[in-house]
Amino acid sequence: MATGIQHGTWQVRDRSRLMQLEGDRLASVSSRHSDDQTRWTEMTLYKTDKGSYVLEKVGRSVVTHVPGCSEILGNIPRFQDAHPGDDPDVGYAYHLCVPAEYDFTALLVEEDRYWAVISTEPGEIVEALYRKQGEARFMPRISITLIEEASIHDELLASSWNYTRII
Repeated sequence: MATGIQHGTWQVRDRSRLMQLEGDRLASVSSRHSDDQTRWTEMTLYKTDKGSYVLEKVGRSVVTHVPGCSEILGNIPRFQDAHPGDDPDVGYAYHLCVPAEYDFTALLVEEDRYWAVISTEPGEIVEALYRKQGEARFMPRISITLIEEASIHDELLASSWNYTRII
């Protein structure tokens, strides 16, 4: 789902860093199609009052694990610490590692991941939306939706998106 332009003061995260900007939210999209999805991506594209573009990407997750799960990458927090007062039975998903009988206080939860790209050049924002798979470069559907929606509101972005020089 895409949303249109809105002016305001916005907070954007880049990993653990929090940034504030004044400007237009050109577009916002999410790959989440149902409440059953346990992982999804959200992206928002802003243009500051001074003319810089800010692309925020968020990897969302509602997946819980037990300590020692082989699929956990790095350190993830205890569910109780990350979501005090929440119940993992409401709105969260259990990974296959969680047995039918488990210790609620030991559950771990995946954290949302935040990235931001900041540039005065709209072409750099378009480039940041591409992904690589082996030697091939492609743009996921969610990125196309974001850039097409944002291009309606920003002529420079539209010209960077609508015209690509292939070398």
